[in-house]
Amino acid sequence: MKNKVRDTILKRSSFIILMLLILSAFALLRMLATHQDIDDVARIDLPLVEILTQIETNQLEQSINFERAIRYAEEFDKNQFAEEHFVRADSTFRYLAALVDQDLLDADEQVQQALKNTTSSSQLSKLKTLEVALKKLESEHTSYEKHAIEVLELLEQRDLETAMLKSEKVESEENEFNGQIEGVLMRLEMFTEAQVESVEQEEEMSMQWIVVLTIFFTTLSLVAVYTFSYKIWVPLEQIRKGAERLGAGNLDTRIQLKPESITEDLVDAFNNMADRLQDAQEEIERFTHFSYSTAHDLKAPVNNMKSLIEMLENTKMGDNSYDTVLKNVKRSAEQLSMTVNALNDVNHLRASLNQDPQLVSFDKVLAEVAQGMLQDIKDSNATFKKDFSACKQINYPPLHLKSIMQNLLTNAVKYKNPEKPLVIELKTEVNKGRVSLIVKDSGLGFDAVKYQKEIMKPFVRLHSHVNGSGLGMYIISTILSYHHGELLVDSRPKQGAKFTVHLNEMD
Repeated sequence: MKNKVRDTILKRSSFIILMLLILSAFALLRMLATHQDIDDVARIDLPLVEILTQIETNQLEQSINFERAIRYAEEFDKNQFAEEHFVRADSTFRYLAALVDQDLLDADEQVQQALKNTTSSSQLSKLKTLEVALKKLESEHTSYEKHAIEVLELLEQRDLETAMLKSEKVESEENEFNGQIEGVLMRLEMFTEAQVESVEQEEEMSMQWIVVLTIFFTTLSLVAVYTFSYKIWVPLEQIRKGAERLGAGNLDTRIQLKPESITEDLVDAFNNMADRLQDAQEEIERFTHFSYSTAHDLKAPVNNMKSLIEMLENTKMGDNSYDTVLKNVKRSAEQLSMTVNALNDVNHLRASLNQDPQLVSFDKVLAEVAQGMLQDIKDSNATFKKDFSACKQINYPPLHLKSIMQNLLTNAVKYKNPEKPLVIELKTEVNKGRVSLIVKDSGLGFDAVKYQKEIMKPFVRLHSHVNGSGLGMYIISTILSYHHGELLVDSRPKQGAKFTVHLNEMD
């Protein structure tokens, strides 16, 4: 039987795990996207800001040294150390100019490398704008550096007047370059701030989505767990109440659920247990009744034999009554022996009720029974008609089927009608998985309406002109009860009898 509880638990657990995996995947993707944006800022923006700041610083020092050189040149004739200071300022200016040129080249190289590696559209747009700005800065710095060096060379040649005229243009280019570098730095910083703010917003939005999805998936999980718990709790509560009713002695208790119930297997197990308990209780009641009946039926022959023995003790051998009493003693002993043997058969049957079923043939069982009754069948001159075409075989304990057939045929032969030939008909039928054995005879018959229930009791005999134990029908009833079968009888006095034996229950 398929375990629906286990399968449902696995499905609900898989669903919850799937929801958690989806949530985890979403959170991971959002974290990766945020990490990529932060990485772009750290890998591209910050180094560019650093190098542009360095360019601005070096350019400022360069401008300071240019101004110093002009001031020292003006004091060539006044200060003996002015020329030495001029040379130092000129040298520092040229050194710083070379640093700025290299920094501009480094910045451009970083921009080119970033253009190759970045995938962000906003980063690409920013880098292309920065690339154009750096090209312009390189051009302007080259022009500024060239004109500044011309001024320094004029100062070195002591052409102060011409140098002062050209220095105005240099100062103008210097201011323009400084403005350009400050503008580039400001735009880069603004873009970086916007990028960081965008990352923060995306991170906040990601957290909001994660919270929303967490609440959604948690709600779904709780609903799934609640519905599953409810579907299990209701049947379990019914099983608990059913167990209480069983414990109180109500053995008819059964639990009814919809076929698609996930606890169908548990309910089936409970109902099967209740069936077995009811069968066991019925068997106990039958055995109790059988015990009382046995004690009652044994009491009469035992008392009769006791009285006959006392009569023998008081009768002398050779008296006319002695042989009669002795015959009665023997007859009582034979009847008592027959009853004891029948009781042994019943006990043997009870011990075999749990016998495993086998595939047995109706023809084969009939042949075995007929062989054991061969002399009785010959004496009764019985004619057999059989038709097992509807069901030739059945999965049944062989001893049970043989006992049923043997008791029915024994009764048919024993209680034959002396006024007409004995004909015994046997056939099988199948209806919705239930196999039936039908045995019909032309014997004495009896009033089935009146004695339908009586004949199922132990030691009940409707005809006393032949010997018998009165246990045949009781044995059949016991076997059929164990297999959830049924025995139906249709009979009238002098018109034979028809026994319909439903060997098992319907599917």
